[in-house]
Amino acid sequence: MTARTPRGGNGRFTRTAESRRHDYRAAELRGQGYSFQRIADELGFASKGHAHDAVMRAYADIPTEGAEHARQLDLERIDRLIEQAWVVMLTPHLAVSNGKVVRRFAGIERDDDGIERLDMDGKPIPVFEDVLDDGPKLAAIREIRGLLERRAKITGYEAPAKSRVEIITADMIESQIAELESQLARNDPADTSPA
Repeated sequence: MTARTPRGGNGRFTRTAESRRHDYRAAELRGQGYSFQRIADELGFASKGHAHDAVMRAYADIPTEGAEHARQLDLERIDRLIEQAWVVMLTPHLAVSNGKVVRRFAGIERDDDGIERLDMDGKPIPVFEDVLDDGPKLAAIREIRGLLERRAKITGYEAPAKSRVEIITADMIESQIAELESQLARNDPADTSPA
């Protein structure tokens, strides 16, 4: 576990050269694909949140062009991961149960003329086909979706939140004031002027 850093005059913890090196090591591990939990375990952070904070502090120390370089590396890594997940998604996967490929009855073996073939005992020869498993394909789809969402966050591609903007003009304000004055005049009991 790392020692706590000293507090500055404002009561906040200050970063020492040692804590900076610790943050940089966390960022280096993150660059190698480590999860924040694994970084926390490896470097002795109290939680994966603290490991995340350390990585973010290290990234903040990188000059702008270095940050852009790190961003490009992350985007390239995401592209490679998407490519690998895409291969998994397109590859047929056999269903396996208890270590054996699951198969289903598909019919009876027939010759070129459509006549059933028989085995040595005179019984029809059954034909079985492998059953495909959609689980790995669906997992790859979820992974690709997550990677695309991450890429969108990095590039700022996500759609902006919609908001309603109302423009108030001087005419609208004057109209509202006139309406309020009219209401006040109708409710004023001291007003004895003829209508």
